[in-house]
Amino acid sequence: MTNLAMFVALLLCPWGAFASAALPQGFGVSPEALRVKVVTFGAGTAAHERFGHTALWLEDTHLGADVLYSYGMTAHQEGPPFAFLMRRQAFWAARLPVASTFAGYERKGRSIRVQELRLAPDAKGRLLALLERDVRPEHRDYAYHPTDHNCATRVRNVLDEALGGALRKAAEGPAEATWREHLRRQTAGAPGVSVLLLTWVNGVMDAPRSRWEEAFMPEPLSRWLDTLSSPEDGHGQGALVTLRYDVQPSRLSSVMNTHPSRLFALGLALASGAVLLGARRTRSAGRVLLGLYHALFGLVAGSMGMLGLGLTLLSEHAALRGNVNLLLFNPLALGLVPLGIGVALGRQWAERWARAWVLVLLAGAGLVAGLAGLRVLGQDVREPLALALPILLGLGVGWWMPPRRASHLLALQRG
Repeated sequence: MTNLAMFVALLLCPWGAFASAALPQGFGVSPEALRVKVVTFGAGTAAHERFGHTALWLEDTHLGADVLYSYGMTAHQEGPPFAFLMRRQAFWAARLPVASTFAGYERKGRSIRVQELRLAPDAKGRLLALLERDVRPEHRDYAYHPTDHNCATRVRNVLDEALGGALRKAAEGPAEATWREHLRRQTAGAPGVSVLLLTWVNGVMDAPRSRWEEAFMPEPLSRWLDTLSSPEDGHGQGALVTLRYDVQPSRLSSVMNTHPSRLFALGLALASGAVLLGARRTRSAGRVLLGLYHALFGLVAGSMGMLGLGLTLLSEHAALRGNVNLLLFNPLALGLVPLGIGVALGRQWAERWARAWVLVLLAGAGLVAGLAGLRVLGQDVREPLALALPILLGLGVGWWMPPRRASHLLALQRG
């Protein structure tokens, strides 16, 4: 749970306490000597590193000095895990040493990509002044938000301010992907975290967005900058990004993703297990395993549902409040824990109640499936539906199909 909470709370902003850098005397006095670069740090292996990080690198070629401006500083990395999902945490901007910051990423094998921007001297001077404003104690703090206020959006915003609103004007068109699709891509290497987040976030993540709103993560922001023309070029022929290079390519290996088809295959496998155990429930060993299956499923699905319900009721983040997936990973599934134990112990009342409880859960999941098929939900439910519905169907078939017929059905499937 700690990794998941850090993943959400430090979305795009992976730094905690870090030594700040002093601005060299005379830095930026000659704006034409400044080089402005956007630095995109790639994803790491830890859950909270999956989205990477964005910062601004300013270099004064006259002085031979440089500094890195980061909006990803926080002191809450060791705080209560679930609090990060509930409340907006305090983050701040800081001026960091370039060499030691890069070295920290290099030690973790994370990529470092640099894009140098074509800016007029007056825009460079304004940008430096804005960045220095943002790192002053009276201005540096801000309330973190995963899509509106994070290290990537703050870099986007300060660049736009330095350019007099030119970036936002260039981003009026529709986004290429929804926030959920970006979330799906960026969490593909962390399957457990991916399933939880895609289950807990609601239709806010599926609403149509502009290119401006889409640039809320380091990778989409970096790709978008590559498509822009420099506002300093009156004919719109000069690219905003004049130079791009890797300080370090990623050395991290890929991990199995959580595409809905993979989750559906997993759900079918688990459903087959439920049917098989239901077919053998008249035997002592089969009954015990069936009861434990119910208890384990109830514990996992019900816990996910209870946490999701807590987010729905208490979270400050709109994307976590109100979610139809509570009918898929239902808090009521926790009722299967004592009922499953009762089934394992051979209690007849537990079997009757477990059968009815599964029917209630299956009805909720079926309702979501029907509404999703009619395209009236306004929420993408593919991942939780692909996993939860087959399992509940398997439990239902295991209970309501006579043992001999269930065994015959499984034999036909294997054949």
